[in-house]
Amino acid sequence: MFVLSLCSKRMKHCVIQAKRRVPKIWYCVYPDETRIAVQEEGKRVETILEFFEENPWLSGTKPEKLKIGEDFTALGTFETVRNKLNQICLIRVLKSDRALTRSLYEHVKSLFRYTKPCGLEVHINTFTDKVPIYEKVDKILLTGKSLKLNDLDSFLSQYPNLSTLMIQPSVIGQLCDSSKILEISNIQLSNPGHFGASLLSKFTGRNIDCRDLFITEAEINLLIRKWMKSEAYHNLETIHFSVTPDYDLDTDLIIDQLETEEFDPTKRPQWYQIDYK
Repeated sequence: MFVLSLCSKRMKHCVIQAKRRVPKIWYCVYPDETRIAVQEEGKRVETILEFFEENPWLSGTKPEKLKIGEDFTALGTFETVRNKLNQICLIRVLKSDRALTRSLYEHVKSLFRYTKPCGLEVHINTFTDKVPIYEKVDKILLTGKSLKLNDLDSFLSQYPNLSTLMIQPSVIGQLCDSSKILEISNIQLSNPGHFGASLLSKFTGRNIDCRDLFITEAEINLLIRKWMKSEAYHNLETIHFSVTPDYDLDTDLIIDQLETEEFDPTKRPQWYQIDYK
């Protein structure tokens, strides 16, 4: 339907009139490509459309004039490929820039009726020059190598209703009480480093997951005691973290300093189902 909407104004109007409902839409923005993906309830994210930078004259197919919205016009080639799960429309253009991402967003938004808030997957190198402000976003995945906390705060200030944030790059900077990341309920850090322990000490949300965390036994004990005594973490439901195999963490020292009792299945469930909504 998206390709049909590019054929003419009349075809675009027909697609809009169809008022097709779509599951959760993910907008994915990278330095040299822009993707649209969908995610049905309980299923993985599937890419359905991809614009990527490549000279369309080298594809072996004659480029066609491509116009999206009022701001983006270029020559491009179209190709449909099938993977194991679905079909993907590939569009080659000479340059993938802010005009494309903004026009593509407005175009998709006009075609379909959203049934859920959107997801956003963004490479940190596109923060300043390529990413428009998307509406009704509840989940964001950030990719890249390293991210300054000031840049993260500036980016998050555009999404005040965010519920879930997943950060793959390491975060560099001093966390303070006014940091925007502290306003988010569900957080996952893939490379938390020492920033992760600082975030844990100030976290006010519901669920947090840190992989390969640098944290001391004393910091863990302090966190658990504050949680048990309701001195902090009033909204907290789950904490999950792991350390690297070579990280020497004395779990016996942690347990010995806590008031513990044998697990009783009549008092609480053995397994806890995390709800990120």
